[in-house]
Amino acid sequence: MIAADQRRLHGVLEGLLRRPSFWRRDPALPVLLLVGEQSPAAALALAEPFKGSLPYAAPAGEELKDVAALVNALAGENGDLGASVGGSFLPAPRFPLAQFVLWAREQRALRPEDWTGVWPPAPESRKGQDEFRARYRKWRWERYGERRVRRTAADFVVRAATTWVPLGMAVALLAGWDVVDLLSLIPWVVGLIVAAAGTAVQAALSIRGTFFSGWFRRHRYENLRRKRFESRHKYALRLAAVPDLDELLVYAMFQDLRQAYQKWFIPWPSWGRGWYCLLVLAEPGTGGTRFLSVMRDVIADTGIYPPMLVLAAGDAPLPATPPVRPLERLPEAIDDWRAQVPDLFIPVTVNESELSDIGVFRPTPLRAFGYWAVVALLAFGPLAVVGRTWIGCGGGLREVAGQCVGLSDDLNEIDPDPLLAPVLERIQRQNRDVEDNQRVITVFYLGPLTTNRSGGDQISGSMGELAGIAALQLAYNRLHSWQIRVEFANAGQDFVSAAYAAQMIKDRAAGDPDIAGAIGFAWSRIETQDAIRLLSDAHMPMLSTTNTADTTPLVYGRKPSPSFFRMAAPNSAQAKAAEYWLRQGLPGGSKVPTDKVAILLEVDELKRELYSQDLADGLTKRPGALYAKARQYVFRDGDQLAAQVDQACQDGAAVLFYTGRSSYLGTLMDTKEHQCDGAVRVLAGDEVTGRLSQILADGSSVNNPEISFIALNDARAEQDGSGAINDTQREIEAWIRDVLPERGRSVSRVHARMGYDALLAITSAIDQIKATNVDPAVNIAQSVAYNLRGLGVDGHIQGATGSFYFSTDADFHTALPRELWLFSSERGQAVPVLRGKCTVDSNKSDPAELDVSCTTEPATP
Repeated sequence: MIAADQRRLHGVLEGLLRRPSFWRRDPALPVLLLVGEQSPAAALALAEPFKGSLPYAAPAGEELKDVAALVNALAGENGDLGASVGGSFLPAPRFPLAQFVLWAREQRALRPEDWTGVWPPAPESRKGQDEFRARYRKWRWERYGERRVRRTAADFVVRAATTWVPLGMAVALLAGWDVVDLLSLIPWVVGLIVAAAGTAVQAALSIRGTFFSGWFRRHRYENLRRKRFESRHKYALRLAAVPDLDELLVYAMFQDLRQAYQKWFIPWPSWGRGWYCLLVLAEPGTGGTRFLSVMRDVIADTGIYPPMLVLAAGDAPLPATPPVRPLERLPEAIDDWRAQVPDLFIPVTVNESELSDIGVFRPTPLRAFGYWAVVALLAFGPLAVVGRTWIGCGGGLREVAGQCVGLSDDLNEIDPDPLLAPVLERIQRQNRDVEDNQRVITVFYLGPLTTNRSGGDQISGSMGELAGIAALQLAYNRLHSWQIRVEFANAGQDFVSAAYAAQMIKDRAAGDPDIAGAIGFAWSRIETQDAIRLLSDAHMPMLSTTNTADTTPLVYGRKPSPSFFRMAAPNSAQAKAAEYWLRQGLPGGSKVPTDKVAILLEVDELKRELYSQDLADGLTKRPGALYAKARQYVFRDGDQLAAQVDQACQDGAAVLFYTGRSSYLGTLMDTKEHQCDGAVRVLAGDEVTGRLSQILADGSSVNNPEISFIALNDARAEQDGSGAINDTQREIEAWIRDVLPERGRSVSRVHARMGYDALLAITSAIDQIKATNVDPAVNIAQSVAYNLRGLGVDGHIQGATGSFYFSTDADFHTALPRELWLFSSERGQAVPVLRGKCTVDSNKSDPAELDVSCTTEPATP
């Protein structure tokens, strides 16, 4: 029979030894009891293909004299089940519990020569406790002082690291992972401490055995449990006095095996073990027979089956209640046993003598490879993330959301948006043309140079700011002895990495007296505030272009940064202008009552936006505001905006005052057109100017959105620069035509003019420094900040946005006077129609307030 069905039997055994998939529970394993004269040879023949490919033991001779000798042969310090298995790529099972019980049992026979009295001593004996303490320490030193155990220690350290390194990384991430100053290093330090301490503690507990030995306090046999606060040497002394430890020995070995195969929550080699242990008792003898009997009792007492298949040869006297079947019916016997599990043993008879060609066992280590892949991911993945984040993009840059953000003049490292490439390359050329024999002053541009999504007008704004800066850089360097160099600090899409970019500027400026300031900061967001706070602490002058939120510079509670200089009229002035035009009546209507104004308020999920809430507050929370009771409709995305527009129109709104970003402009106008009455008008803040200019510039005026909007400059010049009215504006247009002959229409003129004037303010302050002090050691940044305050008071600076000056106020610095324009985009019109104009200047009676004087243009273009 074996000759005929031997391969099938091999497959049955392989099926018993193969561990199920990771997500399935480990099944109970039986003792296959081979009965008959040829059973010893059959047991060895059936087990032969598996030898050396999984944890395997076939004890013989003296190893079978009793249970202790057998357990020592299997799980002792040199036990066969603890031997490494070639090709498994996993550490062998370890048996700290069984080895401790074995050691405690061995002390019974090791009576000291000079000992007087009873041996083993009573557990409460002070002399006995001292003797066992010394023995235990020596045993531990011998065990943990060998090279083999040092490798074991390294293995436990790796296991612990796979849990605690990711956890420490998570702590740093949850606490805020942007390393932008010394204070923000705290989350990383805490994360490092968590990872190091957790790894050290878990590894130490594992190496010492404490991680596992808690089992001695809760195992099944209460009279042999370790007592609370009982030291190990005292526990060993108590065990040494017990005459029969067979059950505890077998139970401890089973527990060790279960630990080796348990699916721990934390990464453990048990995840990768794909094959159970195999024990072959070809000639059980006294010890093997007793072992099987104790094994049966332990399983009956605890209900726990070890992850070990036993092949035993024996005769009928061995305990076996199931029916004895021939070997060819082994598959059927296993199925019946698993269906009922009535007894530990599955007895089968062996009557054939042909035992050759049983089969070949070729285990695959895929499961082990999967475990190591998880270990590598958990142990080194966080480091790879940090490495890629900080190193992958180059020096001074790090990767965030697929963008290289930070400070660099290497365009290959930044990989800017293709629309910006010509502008950036021309600036680099102008940087190379700087005359090195003159003093070179560095100015940083901080803004989004990359994007992680298509569409939007941020790149158009950056292109405009850079074009304006570059136009003045070119003109200034041609005529002045000191030279201007421009470097790039990429804040990323939506300015989400503005703080990191600012920190890089701060670090770059430390100890360099030739840094003049930073220009950009165009968006009103918390991230921009964080950047302003960092550079303000370093006394670095910052000139924002189109950042209009009044709350932006308030980085010290209610106190603003004294280093922040704003080129655009703030939202408070826009709100006054909006109030004026609502009272006068928007195009096509009359004065708008308070209850007819619906404010569409954008609130992002992370509450990082400042612009929308600030503009809405300017209309409703300003003292004496006429529209303080206007109803607000909050939205977070396009779907919510559509629903809120629909609701506002149902509530009877006559004007929708849109304070959100331009990305939702299409949703706003489409919903308004289809869900609202034709008489409903839309009034928007300056944020939509760039997007509307792009829509008008594409030449399709038939479907232009009908909307009134407040602009920071003459929006009629957005398309082709035809509205240039002074020399500086013409200078900008000439630079744009030279560098962007085909893309000039997509450049935001408001950003270009603001960028030009921002650098003009810096160069004007530099000229004042040159006129008073040419000491090479003078700190340019601090001197520029000093000279910007009150710049132009005695004679306005003539810039691209008109003439301007900065007040001498110590805190608030807004370029004045400023203009605000009310335009309407009308269907069929390629150029927006001017509807009103305001002049923003300081209030002579109250310097803390801005005076906004407005007019209304005729209703027809």
